[in-house]
Amino acid sequence: MNRTMTRVGKLGLLLSCVGIAAVSACVPQTFCAKRQECDTALDRDSEGVCIEVYNANISALRANAEPECHELANATLDLDACRSSLDCDDFEEADLGQQCDEPLDRFNDAVDDTRRGGENRCSAAN
Repeated sequence: MNRTMTRVGKLGLLLSCVGIAAVSACVPQTFCAKRQECDTALDRDSEGVCIEVYNANISALRANAEPECHELANATLDLDACRSSLDCDDFEEADLGQQCDEPLDRFNDAVDDTRRGGENRCSAAN
């Protein structure tokens, strides 16, 4: 009985991790597609370049040992997932049409946390 419960527990954990990975893997594509849609001056290859740079930046943040860097990666994904759902008018506004206030606040807090003490704690945080 214990073995069955352990296997079921591990399966549940695996499925939840796969779900989380799938969602975070989709954000760069949807964000960059929305960026391409909203900025008609971009070249055709800009979307693909955006995806590669986006993934590299998230990976670099996650490669840092500091938990603030991991929080910034997660906050970036959350904010950009929200931004991707907006129409182009709101996507381009500094306040995102006030549609993503919670993820924007979390992102700004995460950025501030990486810059405490006057230095940048994360190698990928600009």
